[in-house]
Amino acid sequence: MQAISEHLFRRGKRGTFYMRRRIPTHLRDAYPPNKSEVLVSLRTSDAAVAKRLLRAESSRLDEEFERKHVKLQQRWRASSSRRVNHLSEPHLKDLAQDWVRCVLETDEDIRNRGMDEEEFQAHGARICEQRAELGGLLARGQAQQILPAMRIFFHLKGIDAQLSAQEEKAASYTFLQAVVTALDHLARRQAGEVVPTDEAGKSATNPKSWQDAFEAWRDYVQDRPKTTAIACNTAWRQLKAFASKHDVLWPAHVTPELMDDLVEDMKTLGLAPATINGRIGKIREVFKLACGKHLLKTNPATDTLGVRIAKSMQGRKKRQSFSLEDIKTIFSSPIFTGHLRSRGQSGEASYWIPLMMHYTGARPEEIAGLLLQDIRHAPGLGWYFHITDLPTSDDEALFDDEPRVETEASRSRRPLKNAVSRRNVPVAQELIDLGLLRYVQYIEKTGEERLFPTLRPDAHGKLSGAHSKFFGRYKRTLGITAKTKSLYSLRHRMKDNMEAAKVPSKYLKRILGHATGDGKITDNYGSDLPLEIVVEHFSKIKFPPIPALPWQPGKGTVILKERATSKPHKKVHDPNR
Repeated sequence: MQAISEHLFRRGKRGTFYMRRRIPTHLRDAYPPNKSEVLVSLRTSDAAVAKRLLRAESSRLDEEFERKHVKLQQRWRASSSRRVNHLSEPHLKDLAQDWVRCVLETDEDIRNRGMDEEEFQAHGARICEQRAELGGLLARGQAQQILPAMRIFFHLKGIDAQLSAQEEKAASYTFLQAVVTALDHLARRQAGEVVPTDEAGKSATNPKSWQDAFEAWRDYVQDRPKTTAIACNTAWRQLKAFASKHDVLWPAHVTPELMDDLVEDMKTLGLAPATINGRIGKIREVFKLACGKHLLKTNPATDTLGVRIAKSMQGRKKRQSFSLEDIKTIFSSPIFTGHLRSRGQSGEASYWIPLMMHYTGARPEEIAGLLLQDIRHAPGLGWYFHITDLPTSDDEALFDDEPRVETEASRSRRPLKNAVSRRNVPVAQELIDLGLLRYVQYIEKTGEERLFPTLRPDAHGKLSGAHSKFFGRYKRTLGITAKTKSLYSLRHRMKDNMEAAKVPSKYLKRILGHATGDGKITDNYGSDLPLEIVVEHFSKIKFPPIPALPWQPGKGTVILKERATSKPHKKVHDPNR
């Protein structure tokens, strides 16, 4: 099956087009076992017609996914019982008020269907009879008789309450009060008064679910990156699990004291201070957005302190530059001298991405997403890349004078083509000597628009994800085992090269895709910095010679076998040798 574009494929002698989409992981339970994708024939071999049908079919499938999501949520909520040994007073009141709302909704459905005179009288008689009986129990303090109904209702709400006798007695009294209150509302309706369900059944603390609060945060920013959502969901789920251990089942019942206990629990688990503070910050943002959307009333994480990091630790960099010896080791390896490639989807990207990072300092995702049209030529100035991206967590400490806080811009980062960090970076002569323009022509002949057409978005939506993982394993086979060195270390190396060439900070930052401090206009549009001046400063950089050979199409694949640093380097297998 030939990939044409995202979700669009072609196969067969007639070249029939198909839509192929992966089923989201959280919806797999709604489909047959072992089914991980949806494949639909578009019944046409006409590309223009196929693209139109793809949009319609994708919209239909989006609606199907949404229906499946709703049904799964209903199934999960009905089947998952959470055992608790204690119910706080706010929690009890919320459950009791939920009973009132359910009763009023059922009554409203009955009345909306319409009743004749006989049905109306019978309905009123039942309300009066129940009110008299249960009101009498409440007056006499005999609330234990409501226990069977209360336990069933708790079970339907997903709660297996294992309460002490004393606490269960108190809970039954609160629940009986709600039952009588609901009957009073029904009696008022029977008498012709208007009793809105939403108002009468409104909870005092608005017990929205954990999922409701998180989805409100996630959907607030359109197309929020998957990596950001996953990182935030990790912190939110940790709070949910910790709260559940303390019999707190709804985010509305989280207290500042519980948040402080969560911090201590994270310390016990051995999480790094930066990780703890980051997760508390994400939890704080979810609560803040939920309060802003009026799903919750208070943000218990507002004043949570987290962990103070010693000044001696604050200056440490998460990433280190590759040394000159590392650079020599990497670019003398079989990928760059033997024309071998990754056996996965990286293909020719396994040769070009490290080289382009070395000579541009661009981020992996920026290079992975380049189009052929992003490699441009300016008369008298030469070739340059038109690339863009926003800072990620990997950029931390790249510039020591920048605050290490997550901005709204970075939280809403999109992988490609944002105006906020668009810039032009000259193409180093070394890249041209290595065959970059020949490679561009090679891809043009295939009819592709992207520089690396074999790359596909990973689970986080990143085109560079597969190659980043491959490079991490590959550099270890070369004996570079330091955890502080990764693909991103090439970006740090470029910064070191520019500093050695005394490139002014303003141009250094723009080349690396960071704000210059000159204001929004300059920082939002890299083209506002004259290309001729950028080229002038870029030409000052003295790149160390590397042993990489000029590009040729891959002739084989590498086999990754990590070695101990004290042992000789294992040979890399070339099946065509």
